[in-house]
Amino acid sequence: MKYTPIDIRQLTFSVGFRGYATGEVNAFLESLATEIEEVLKENADLRERVEEQGGQIAELKKAEGALTTTLLMAQKAIEEMKRSAQKEGELIIRQAELRAEEISRSAVKEGTQLHGEILRLRQQRDFFVEKVRSLMQNLEKTLQWEEEKAADKEGEPSV
Repeated sequence: MKYTPIDIRQLTFSVGFRGYATGEVNAFLESLATEIEEVLKENADLRERVEEQGGQIAELKKAEGALTTTLLMAQKAIEEMKRSAQKEGELIIRQAELRAEEISRSAVKEGTQLHGEILRLRQQRDFFVEKVRSLMQNLEKTLQWEEEKAADKEGEPSV
């Protein structure tokens, strides 16, 4: 049976012959009731503190869960950004490689065209050099013929 401080204070004992000293028993019961009252009050305070700390623990666990969730989300976001940056880097490299290939092909094509143009110009030069040479030879022959004709006319008597 549980006794409260009030129960202890209201407790009465029957008095027998040569029984306990009533004043001492009452003083002991009062002291016992006071101590039990203090223990009960301390127990209630401790329960209240346990309840408060339980609430604080629950809040801390909730905050810990939120932090864990936030951390996981941040890690996922970082991983996604890494993957995205990797893909973007690979794309940039591929585009640069394609552009380099295009420039190389264009340079080769232009080089081939320039080489063809050089050959054509050389042929044209050779043609004109030969034509000029031929004209000069014809002119020389014509001059020689004219000189011979003029010399023949000088050697002929005048009429």
